[in-house]
Amino acid sequence: MRGETFYRNLFRLMNEHFIGMKFLAVVWEQDQALTRFANSQIHQNVAERKISLSVLATKDNKLALVTSNDLTVSGLKSLREKLEKMLEVATPLDYQFKLPEVSVGYPVENVDESLKKVFAEQRASVFDRMLKIAGKDVLIFGYVSDNVTENVIMSSNGTFLYQSFGGVNFNVVAMCDSGSGYASGVARSYEALNVDEKVERAVKFAKMSKQPVEIDPGSYTVVLGPEAVSDLFMYFGWLCTNGYTHELKISPSAKHLGNKIGPDELNVFDDPTHSMQIPLFYDLCGKKREKMPIIENGIFKNVFYAHGAAIRFNKKPTGHSFSLDDLDLSTPINLVVEAGSVPVEEIIKSTEKGIYVNRFHYMNIVNHQEAIFTGMTRDGTFIIEKGQLTKPIKNMRFNVSFFEMTQNIEAISKELESVASEYFPQVAPYMKIKNFKFTSKTA
Repeated sequence: MRGETFYRNLFRLMNEHFIGMKFLAVVWEQDQALTRFANSQIHQNVAERKISLSVLATKDNKLALVTSNDLTVSGLKSLREKLEKMLEVATPLDYQFKLPEVSVGYPVENVDESLKKVFAEQRASVFDRMLKIAGKDVLIFGYVSDNVTENVIMSSNGTFLYQSFGGVNFNVVAMCDSGSGYASGVARSYEALNVDEKVERAVKFAKMSKQPVEIDPGSYTVVLGPEAVSDLFMYFGWLCTNGYTHELKISPSAKHLGNKIGPDELNVFDDPTHSMQIPLFYDLCGKKREKMPIIENGIFKNVFYAHGAAIRFNKKPTGHSFSLDDLDLSTPINLVVEAGSVPVEEIIKSTEKGIYVNRFHYMNIVNHQEAIFTGMTRDGTFIIEKGQLTKPIKNMRFNVSFFEMTQNIEAISKELESVASEYFPQVAPYMKIKNFKFTSKTA
């Protein structure tokens, strides 16, 4: 980590070499390392340090954006020259742009001491724990990764914000003959990473999944694991909470915002303060991020406005500007589906007949306007009979309307888990849902 002092000096240099230019600058610097394993053997250790400085400049209601990894004086001069040339030929915007208001805040550091000096042996020790859990009969595949990130937001009108954060994440696929199981996790330190319990579950599912049977497509009561729940709500967050598409009435939110879409127990937040999240406390325009409800007591409460969309539609920015390339884009990056009140063991025991789904894969959107999602089950799908997981099932394809699905939620577990999703960490419970539609078998 370079630390706050280094970046305050960079801010001083930028103010010296960008005199007369209105700009917003964002620095990302990350130290990341990864240990990958396959067939129960480590086969890759990699580490990298990367840095980027992106500068958005504005003049005569035009915008130009340049990114570089050169933080030297000559690099800053080159950036300015490129920005000036781009602004000369840029097309004026169709709305009146202005830089974000000045934002000043205390430096925020969320890097656990244990992550400041990490070696490959630390990640290998996590793999060793997994290997002992798997035993001789189960092969494991996956990775263990750690990172420390520094993010700085600076502007010509006086904004300087420094934040740093770190995290550890893993995923593991356990395979036993034709059976497989899966688990993932995220935490702010190695000590907080819930490895053993999740790998035990993945190994158990792999052993239980051998010789799966086929069932007919149709509507079933399902119990979804946190991995599956997080996927559904990730797609919902991406598709349905963007204020820009909401205002254009091309988002499902135009139809459903403000409506009761699920039971009172359904609460979903974008929450950087949650103890199981990796927090980002300022967005890239310097807006302080706070816990914001998306769905509250079953009501779809809010969409989010990035800086550009807020200006366009005369709204207040909500702290969801995460791309200088697209100042209209907003999405929740600290997504938390809150816990309910029923232990997952009771949820399964209360299910006379249904299907347990560990996770989905290859998800996609069938109908953007109606929020209809599709995907396939994977790595642990079982028939539930009289409150017990019995036979494994061959994978199935599902098609569900998100807003019909939420109306069919019957129970939400009191247990919460962190999930290393494809883009951002998420926190999710188990859910029991009726009339979940499986449309076909898979190969």
